[in-house]
Amino acid sequence: MIKKLCTILLAAVLAVPAWAQLEGNSKKDGVVFGPQKGQWQISMVLGGSNSFYNENTGSYLLPQFNNFGGAVGLPNGGEGGLVTPGTDPGQGVNSGYLNEYLNINGFNGNSLVNIVGLQAKYFFTDCWDLNFSLGYNINITPKKDFIEGDTEIDDMVIPDQKYINAQATNNWYVNVGVDRYFKTRNARINPYVGATVGFQMARIETTEPYTGKLVFDEDIADETEEGYPDITDEDAYAEQSIYLASGKVGQMFGLKGALVAGIEYSLTPGLILGFEMQPVAYRYDIIQIAPQGFDKYNVSHHNIKLFDMPVLKLGFRF
Repeated sequence: MIKKLCTILLAAVLAVPAWAQLEGNSKKDGVVFGPQKGQWQISMVLGGSNSFYNENTGSYLLPQFNNFGGAVGLPNGGEGGLVTPGTDPGQGVNSGYLNEYLNINGFNGNSLVNIVGLQAKYFFTDCWDLNFSLGYNINITPKKDFIEGDTEIDDMVIPDQKYINAQATNNWYVNVGVDRYFKTRNARINPYVGATVGFQMARIETTEPYTGKLVFDEDIADETEEGYPDITDEDAYAEQSIYLASGKVGQMFGLKGALVAGIEYSLTPGLILGFEMQPVAYRYDIIQIAPQGFDKYNVSHHNIKLFDMPVLKLGFRF
């Protein structure tokens, strides 16, 4: 599918010089190349994405702790405690770098073979449009309980069956913007400028099934003759779920505002090839990690970028 789309795009680009030799009058034999009031334009966007976060919301949004230890926070965060000669001096040194989690790409993060979605525009005048884009992605994994195997018979070993957490992830975004088109001497060429605002939210929620994990409680265990807790006392073992909540939730959401600049070329009446970028873009993100039964762990982040999200667009205007 991607190869076919790339072939169509390449053919369109090669055909531009030939079509550019045609006279660019705004109206010739009843043909109008520029946008008109009341028209719609649906474009396929190639290259960068309107999605702030990637499709696979990472496990870094889930708290990493149990009833014996651990900490709530991002993997590159630092922890307190007693400083000893064996303490890692570099712990937490990169704790302020959140680009990996927020999917803030560099200048080389876009690919022309990356089809990122559709954009709809409605022209409420010949020169002004209102544009809108929306995306949603959801993944659901049902739970699978742990099943203990049997190794008592040497030549008929039944292996354990690992458990799988019940997990649901969703990622959605919405963008709304407005553009101002300008007419040129060549009716096929239409530059424009505008502004856009966008909101996105990504969430991951997981629940542990029966895991087979047991916790040894020294306080209720029988003592050995030496006075130590008897680890062979079966009554001293209990399921970990008694001590630790099975549900974990993490989410992040962001708000983006940007100026937009682009140019469109009418290959034929109604068939548009365009280039667009954001000269200035600002993002504000919040990451929330929510262990069940505890307060939320919040991290905020600001990002200002120049010349963001260059994309190509292939659209139809009708």
